[in-house]
Amino acid sequence: MKSDSSGISDLERVIGRAAVEAARMSSQASQAAKKILGDVSSEINEIGETKSSDLAPIDLIETEDELIVLVALPGASKEKIDLRVTEDSLYVDAKATPREGKYLRREMGTMGRKREIKLPIEVKQEQVKASFKDGILEVHLPKLVVVNAQRVQVD
Repeated sequence: MKSDSSGISDLERVIGRAAVEAARMSSQASQAAKKILGDVSSEINEIGETKSSDLAPIDLIETEDELIVLVALPGASKEKIDLRVTEDSLYVDAKATPREGKYLRREMGTMGRKREIKLPIEVKQEQVKASFKDGILEVHLPKLVVVNAQRVQVD
């Protein structure tokens, strides 16, 4: 193996370049995941309770005519749910009311739950319907479908 004047061999140089490239790719993958899924990181205090709102778990179901989103919001009340929809995204913020007493263990949190997701297809936001029962928010999002494309004469 060859070494230069600083004592670094060709193999060490190749490994160093590979490590730098791997770190760069890892950073790019992390940024892409955050862009797709949203930033899911949150700070945790000493007793394991998150300082920011917990990420609400969801199920996203596609039928022929609509998307159905099920959002788990334990402890939330219907009046404290902020639901917003655009053509291509859904945002949910639900506040939970803390219970009286000393918490010996707190895993569900009391700050509430938030979730913002990018929808895989565009929806008709003015026709969205939502219901809340047994801690589950059910959102029906009709698909924005172009049935007949308009033919345009080119002059």
